[in-house]
Amino acid sequence: MTDAPLLDAWRAAKAREGHSMQIPGHKMRYGKSASDPFAPDLLDEVIRDDIPLQGGADDNVFSGRVLEKAEALWAEAIEADHARFLLGGSTQGNIAALTSVVAPGVTICIDRTSHRSAHAGLVTSGADPCWILPRIHPDFGVPIGVHAGDIDMSGAYALFVTSPAYVGTMTNIRALADLCHAQDSVLIVDQAWGAHLDFLPGRGAHAHGADVVTTSVHKALTGYSQTAVTSLKGSRVLPSTLTHGVDLTATTSPSATLLASIEATRLAMQRDGSARLALMSEAVHDARMALSRIAGVVALTDELLGCEMDPLKLTLFVPETGTTGARIAAELWQRGVGVEAADADTLIMTVTIADDPDTLADVVSLLEGVIESQRGPARSPAPAATWQIQPDVVMTPRAAYFAHRRRMPLRDAVGQVSTEQFCPYPPGVPLLAPGERVSEEVVEAIGAAGRMTRMAYCSDPTAKTIEVVADATVR
Repeated sequence: MTDAPLLDAWRAAKAREGHSMQIPGHKMRYGKSASDPFAPDLLDEVIRDDIPLQGGADDNVFSGRVLEKAEALWAEAIEADHARFLLGGSTQGNIAALTSVVAPGVTICIDRTSHRSAHAGLVTSGADPCWILPRIHPDFGVPIGVHAGDIDMSGAYALFVTSPAYVGTMTNIRALADLCHAQDSVLIVDQAWGAHLDFLPGRGAHAHGADVVTTSVHKALTGYSQTAVTSLKGSRVLPSTLTHGVDLTATTSPSATLLASIEATRLAMQRDGSARLALMSEAVHDARMALSRIAGVVALTDELLGCEMDPLKLTLFVPETGTTGARIAAELWQRGVGVEAADADTLIMTVTIADDPDTLADVVSLLEGVIESQRGPARSPAPAATWQIQPDVVMTPRAAYFAHRRRMPLRDAVGQVSTEQFCPYPPGVPLLAPGERVSEEVVEAIGAAGRMTRMAYCSDPTAKTIEVVADATVR
């Protein structure tokens, strides 16, 4: 037995003999000594570890309360007051948080460079966004945090920011918490990329005063894909209120296997996380120094940017090498190394506790060879439009999403109001969102981004047409 009730219940369910007369349809028979299983050559290796929460790790009425206990232990571990495990990723957490905290007609200040899920949360909640932008570094073209002095919270019930940003830069959460709490507003932080920060003393968003925080256990730690946690601290949001938002967006048939991976990660972090985080933080520091010695490569650091940087993120600025981040990423992929994201100027790599210093050193060596093979004359930077969108908001995201639509060529839609997202993925930040007017600049940005990466969540995968609000009076 461990101090992990959900993990223990999952193990017990996996070992239990018997025959289920309820869902799931695979009846938990694979990977056991069951007689005559159906199509084991196709199903055994992918189904054998799947245990449901209901009728598996717990009974039908959840009398063991194993999930509730596991969530309480996570909250205790990160010094929060309440936590909910998620199987819809941090996407679910952001939607649930916004749906819980704000409502139709309520104003929320929100970082425009937030993930598309924040926009989805505005559709479900019906809130009125007051968009704010992070500051952009003048040399490197990346966001360097949302500053309290740039925000007017008068009339706003809440503030939503993303920290760490996709490139690894971090916002001064304490300053934002002080700004919000001075008028009893709620601070929501999308900390999807920084779940490890909660296990570094004093580094997580809750430690700096955030009320509601979503972290992605699968992105930054070791949970199964889709796993995340939303947590709260303080009295501004009731646990029952957050629970309603989570339950609204959750499946009623959760996988105990995925949920148990969250708890196993928590236990591992409490046992071994401190030493491993220190080891990999040092390895990332060494990698930054080594990469900065390559001619034309700048590895972004706290000192260069003037803001705090995620200790496990490697972001490179490469225009002076004469190649692009996208070209480097494409060749690395052919050599078995996937990077988090790349555009013309930057290459972004995520390091986690599952990495080790030797592997990271090998990646640095490979990177040096790839860059040298692609080297050309230094070029002028071409900053990604993702971080610098200045939206022309005509309608709330909810009103535009539910508006009557018509389709037309994207290039002919300048002046119209979009009903959908055009979202380069990665990083998943919309260039155009529901309720925003289409401009020439946005059309050009969509075209440029589409040549670098996948354009996601628009109804036309080619991004040549768009659905706009049909009522011409919005022009």
